[in-house]
Amino acid sequence: MKYLVGTVLLALVLSAVWVKVDIYRTGYAITALQDKKKQAQQEQKALLLELARMTSPEQIERVAVSQLGMVRPRYNQVVLVKGSALPAADAPASHVVQAAHTN
Repeated sequence: MKYLVGTVLLALVLSAVWVKVDIYRTGYAITALQDKKKQAQQEQKALLLELARMTSPEQIERVAVSQLGMVRPRYNQVVLVKGSALPAADAPASHVVQAAHTN
């Protein structure tokens, strides 16, 4: 009988220790995931800043001029097209809107 009671008590103590160890292990895993989440959020912020910088009109113009060899249009090269919609590609020439030079 004493052997049975001792075995049951030992099993209870071991299971209590196992539960505590599992709680600590889960806590460490949560902490590691929270750190990983913070790192990912910081990386996302950095990438959003980089996206904003790369898509700014000044940066686009800088790349167009320096890498693509583009130039700003001269005053007499700017053409405004009247109307709100562009003609379809297969539209006859009579439907093409006349262009007017700006002053």
